[in-house]
This record gives sequence, structure tokens and C-alpha cells, in this order.
Amino acid sequence: MTERGLLGVLPVLGIGFGIILILPIILFYLNDMSKPLFQIILAFSIIGYIKQMGLDGALMWIVSGILIYFIVYKYIMIFSSLYMLMLLMGFGFTSAIMWGSNTVRNKLAGMKARRMYGE
Repeated sequence: MTERGLLGVLPVLGIGFGIILILPIILFYLNDMSKPLFQIILAFSIIGYIKQMGLDGALMWIVSGILIYFIVYKYIMIFSSLYMLMLLMGFGFTSAIMWGSNTVRNKLAGMKARRMYGE
């Protein structure tokens, strides 16, 4: 199993990250309240990021308004997925995703070996 190295883990990691990227979009269609709630969270996050950059006063509100229009209202499906991925990476869930994907890959490889050798 170890001779495959990184190439054996990459497809499973890609599937794991793909599921995480699709999760907010599925949530928006299943629950009507999730989209406005996520928009509010994103809007306050953008305002916080702009304030951390050092902008203040009218310029902060202009830049925030432009970013909020494009990120929160116009392209919410794309940026909600990317924001969710950024949050998970910030909280350290990527190691859990890698652990889970590696566990799934090992189980699938074990099932394949049992099928090949007739155990």
C-alpha cells in the first residue's frame, strides 16, 4: 500500500474537498433560511477584513459595499463554497479530512485485496 504514496491519496482527497465545496450549495436549496444567514455572516466577515486592512471612514464602506455586492449577492454560490473551505482549513479540519480519506482508501484497498486473493 505504501508504494503508491501520494498518488493513492489524491483522488480520495479530491472527492472529500469536492463534497465540502458542494455542501453550502446543497444547504441553500434544502433550507430557505441558510442562504440569508450565510449572506449576513459573509457581509460581516468582509467588513471585519476591510477594517483589519486599516481602512476607515467612507473608503471602508465603499470598498466593503463593492465587495459585498459581488461576493455576497452576485456570486454567492461560488464564494460560499470557498468561504466554507477557508473556515474548515482555518479550524484545522483538513487533517480530519485527510485522515478520513486515508481510512476510506485503506478499507477500499483491503476489500480489493480480499477480492483478488479470494479470502
